[in-house]
Amino acid sequence: MSKPHKILATILVALSLILLSTFTNTQKDPSIPLIAIANYGPHSSLQETIDGLKAKLTQLGYVEDKTIRYEITDVNFETSLVIQMLNKLKSNKPHIIVAISTPVAQAAKNTITDIPVVYADVTDPVEAGLVSNDPNSNITGTSDKQDLSLMFKLAKQLLPSAKKVGVLYSTGEANDLSLVNMLVATSKELGLEVVAIPVEHTRDVVTRMKLFKDKVDFIYTGSSGAIQASLPAISSAAQAMQLPLFNFNGEEVISHIALASYGVSHKQVGANAAIIIDKLLKGEKIGSIKPAYPTEEDHKAFISRKKADQLGLKIPTDLTNVIIVD
Repeated sequence: MSKPHKILATILVALSLILLSTFTNTQKDPSIPLIAIANYGPHSSLQETIDGLKAKLTQLGYVEDKTIRYEITDVNFETSLVIQMLNKLKSNKPHIIVAISTPVAQAAKNTITDIPVVYADVTDPVEAGLVSNDPNSNITGTSDKQDLSLMFKLAKQLLPSAKKVGVLYSTGEANDLSLVNMLVATSKELGLEVVAIPVEHTRDVVTRMKLFKDKVDFIYTGSSGAIQASLPAISSAAQAMQLPLFNFNGEEVISHIALASYGVSHKQVGANAAIIIDKLLKGEKIGSIKPAYPTEEDHKAFISRKKADQLGLKIPTDLTNVIIVD
């Protein structure tokens, strides 16, 4: 290598080291707000929430690693590790902690007292004990509570003779008990009966699914972390019994795991959380920010043509605001 080339190479290496040092220091710069995201586990709907949150903050003018930082972690749906995760995040002195899912949000409420907590993907914040009239409260957030009547109406359009819907619920999640109560209340209005089967452990899902055989006309799976983590097994069992599967989230319809969905857009749930984060970063007191709930516009409907064909179902041609996935 010629002398000029050696000098140029040395300069490039030095510049690279300077840039790397600057980047590292920027990441650790405490003056840049750190948003710590405590996620329950890897799942498409929860990831959509995170993606929606970050996208909305970008739209609001924040630049990652320049004007805002993120630390994201999860416990792979291991509830026993949630407190440990929260304490680890807290030790990094974040400006805000985002708690995704009801179990994580409830643990954060009981563990974090000196940092604002913004929850997301909580079906019933009131039932979960996350809503307070105390102006000094350090927690608020955004719900993923869907309008179940929209889902049931879609189910009746696809299955006009349906009378009973089966639902698995985790006995360890407050979200699930709230969901069952909402399903029962909504189904009565449309002439449907809910058959609810409890699940103590994810390993019991397949066995519990067999209890629906010849007892229900279709299955509905809600946002429960424990249930969603077992969705492939639930889908296989439903297919073996020729039971249509309706899921709360559209991603599983797009990937042809479930027949249909009329649920909340979790990217919008994340965006709603981002709006709260923006208010907090601009100085608004968390105790004055009310929880956000999805609007009808936050819901999206999907039907898998592949699943419909497998079940021998004809998709009505007069459906509106429904995306047919081929």
